[in-house]
Amino acid sequence: VAVSTKIVHVMRRLWKGNTMKLTNIFKEARDRSELVATFLAVLELVKVKRIVTDGSGEEMTVKIDKEKRNIGKQEVNT
Repeated sequence: VAVSTKIVHVMRRLWKGNTMKLTNIFKEARDRSELVATFLAVLELVKVKRIVTDGSGEEMTVKIDKEKRNIGKQEVNT
């Protein structure tokens, strides 16, 4: 499973729900390679500041960075 595919998947899930528990992102993984790809996708999205995390442990949530989300909308509208 490609990390780029998982990046798109994570962003689509967050776009629909906006905020979700980090553990829920990993629940759909069917095998270890998919878990690793999902983990790397989340790390990359945090690194480039497309998503932000809040909390810790099993209660950690992730959401789309609102400033980046608004920038994306402005780019589409212009």
